[in-house]
Amino acid sequence: MLENMFLETIQRSMVTGVIVVAVLLLRVLLKRAPKLCSYLLWGLVLYRLLCPFVFTSSISLLGAFVEEDAAQIQMMEADVSTAVQADGEPLAVGDLQEGERTPSTERWERLSGISRLWVVSRIWAAGIAAMFLYGAVSLVLLSRRLKGAVRLRENIYQSDYVPTPFVIGLIHPRIYLPSSLQDKEMDYIILHERTHIRRGDHIIRILSFFALAVYWFHPLVWAAYYLSGKDMEMSCDEAVMRKMGQDIRADYSTSLLNLATGRLFPGGTPLAFGEGDTKTRIKNVMHWRRPKPVVTGIALATVAVAAVVLGTDPKTVDAGNGGLGPAAVENRELQQAADEWAKAVCDRDGNAIVDLSTQQMREELIDGELLSGEAGNYSFGWSSPWPWDSEKDYYIVECAENQTVIQYYAWTSDPHVTVWREALTWVKEDGQYRVKGSSANWVYDNISGSGGFAEAYGAGINGTPIDYLTNGTGEALNENALENREYYQDLFAPETAARSLLNLSSAEKDLTLTAGSRQDDGSVEVTVFFSADGGSAMVKMVQPYGEDGIWIPQDAGYLLFQF
Repeated sequence: MLENMFLETIQRSMVTGVIVVAVLLLRVLLKRAPKLCSYLLWGLVLYRLLCPFVFTSSISLLGAFVEEDAAQIQMMEADVSTAVQADGEPLAVGDLQEGERTPSTERWERLSGISRLWVVSRIWAAGIAAMFLYGAVSLVLLSRRLKGAVRLRENIYQSDYVPTPFVIGLIHPRIYLPSSLQDKEMDYIILHERTHIRRGDHIIRILSFFALAVYWFHPLVWAAYYLSGKDMEMSCDEAVMRKMGQDIRADYSTSLLNLATGRLFPGGTPLAFGEGDTKTRIKNVMHWRRPKPVVTGIALATVAVAAVVLGTDPKTVDAGNGGLGPAAVENRELQQAADEWAKAVCDRDGNAIVDLSTQQMREELIDGELLSGEAGNYSFGWSSPWPWDSEKDYYIVECAENQTVIQYYAWTSDPHVTVWREALTWVKEDGQYRVKGSSANWVYDNISGSGGFAEAYGAGINGTPIDYLTNGTGEALNENALENREYYQDLFAPETAARSLLNLSSAEKDLTLTAGSRQDDGSVEVTVFFSADGGSAMVKMVQPYGEDGIWIPQDAGYLLFQF
């Protein structure tokens, strides 16, 4: 989902923001060191922005930031996947006290949050598209200016229409020089550009632009993009002066000054970067001295230490718990307890339910006629609908002491699948987690709002037990429908099949369904509009059992908009 991609980007940007600030401080400390060291530090930032995996170490300094940011993002992701409470009051089996938030209150709070996230994530995606469009247009305009360039030798070209030397290209990069460049300046400038290519700066700059496009909303990423470019150029200047083996500072500075036309190529052109920031570079060149080995050694050691403490995430170590810290072990125990509870619900195992419940919870389950029997011979639930398979018919949406959310898929013999959602709260008694409260909407059989739809089908349909195409029951349902068309008549049209199989309200005042035209693959997209809250959802309906067969939903559950 685009929302989850956006949340992951936010999490990365939070951590990387801390690293950028640290690099800015280190950059000041390394002011007298070779600029290559500062340039290497910016590589660390790029790694944290783009690399899909991160190494861990026991000396990482990012522990507090990573843990806090991850917790916040996980809470937001849970809101996206669990969405909101369904319309109507759920069956309350907890101990809701006066003054606490009600499910209805939480529903509107989450609806508001999800709506904002929907909008913001799409603004973020639009920003990325705009950045790439800008880069592409800039590159096209630059390519037009390069027509008629004269090849001097190898990959070196000269043109009357370029204001400054630059490198363009990815696999076979070219060097372009302005025609105004004097012969005595050629050697310095060509060596400078070849140093860029040899170090792979043209590739680094492309990756940097890609990171800037993805994190365009982050001011520190813009600062990193700008300052890394400065350090890249100054480190390349220093490499040229080291290689020449003589004092060329005056001549080199003159060359830079002659190239200072005041008009540079756009920094947003991802496949080309020219020479810029002449004043800073000349100042650095004039103050440059061949660094002492000890200074270079200390600077590189600082970079190496920074790479470990800033470039890795923390690793919690506790030998007695298999490498897991106390908090991780407690979460594992809670996860195990939640898993046992869900399996007990699916299996109607009343004895396990009793063992996992507090005394008050047991009494409330008995009062709610969900639990019956005597010690050692308890039964739980009712006959139908109910989950059939304790391995496949549930998944844990989120797991925390204050709220563990479990989604169940409950079956009838039609066959027909309904969706349940249960929220649990826990207490630890005698070293064991036990359920002290449950707020459950056991049957989503009359969904009338986008909140209920998101909660029931936020994970989609494909690959879940609600997927009649793969759960092994679609053919059986189709056979039953063909034998009794009058009873199953709703399943022979896309709109009514969506209403029936997705357990939507039958009242026209609650929602309306509109079918689009049949696609090339035979599918029909049905739009569901919820009157009460203005939410919409799209469902893809397919007819896999022939033109006379039933319609079943696929790819359902993404909300178009919520007010």
